[in-house]
Amino acid sequence: MNKDGQMIRVTLWAIMAITTLFLFSELLDNVLPTQAAIISEVFDLIRTPLMIIQFLGLGTLFVDLVVRYDKLNDRFRVLHVIAVGYCIIAYIFQIFVFYMDSAFLA
Repeated sequence: MNKDGQMIRVTLWAIMAITTLFLFSELLDNVLPTQAAIISEVFDLIRTPLMIIQFLGLGTLFVDLVVRYDKLNDRFRVLHVIAVGYCIIAYIFQIFVFYMDSAFLA
C-alpha cells in the first residue's frame, strides 16, 4: 500500500475512534456516568478545533472514497463505505448535539 493509502487508513481509524468515544459519552451516560463525564469534559475542552479537524478529515475521506472507489480492494470496499458513512452520520449527530447544548446554555 502506498503512503497516501496509509494516511487515509489512519485518518479513517482516528475519526472512527473519536466519533465512537463521543457516541459512547452521549448515549451511555446513564449506564457508565463516570467514564462518560470524563470523555465529555475532554471533548468540551477541545470542541472547536476537534470539529474543524474532523470536518477536514471527513471531507478528505469522502473525496478519497469517490475518487479511488474502483481501486479499493474488493473485500474491504463495502466495509470502507460503511465506515465512512458511519463517520459522516456520527459527525452530523455530533453537530446536532453540540448545537443543542450551546442553544440551551445561552
